[in-house]
Amino acid sequence: MQQNLDEQIHHKQRERTIIKTMYAVQRGAFYLYIGLVLLLFLTIFLGFLARQTPWGAFLLSTAVPWKWIVPSLLVIGFLFIFTDTFIQSREEAWFQLYGSQVLTKVVAFDEVRSFRWARRFFSDWTEYRLRLEWTSPETGQVYNFSQRVRDRKLPVMGAQIPVVLDLANPTYYLQADFKRSYR
Repeated sequence: MQQNLDEQIHHKQRERTIIKTMYAVQRGAFYLYIGLVLLLFLTIFLGFLARQTPWGAFLLSTAVPWKWIVPSLLVIGFLFIFTDTFIQSREEAWFQLYGSQVLTKVVAFDEVRSFRWARRFFSDWTEYRLRLEWTSPETGQVYNFSQRVRDRKLPVMGAQIPVVLDLANPTYYLQADFKRSYR
């Protein structure tokens, strides 16, 4: 019985470590990707500035396989969306297996400052983040969480909102968005 419990705890920790590693690798790969894109733009920019010189003409010539480089970088950029979705689905599966749902209390609303021009100019509503609070019944310690509001209708202060978390480490929780279905 104890061995089975130890194996389950080990499996839980191993899966969480895999998810953390996947996020870290993805973040590192994304930084590398941004560096490559910036290097590409710098190369093209320098080629245009020095197009009268032999090396500038070479950079802009067909000798450099631009037909393959630019589309390849675009495809790689779109792959980050899919890898993020894959990692998030794995994390959600982890929380379904090992997470516990607790009721938290809404203690504040923070307005989200968005710098995305499309959202600023074409949206007629402000985005908010809920600040949530939960007190562990075992330890009495207070934990704070936040959720992004995806609806125009905000819950009332003091409303009970469910959050899925790891009871062994309550700071690790499923960062889901608030939707009207929690009224």
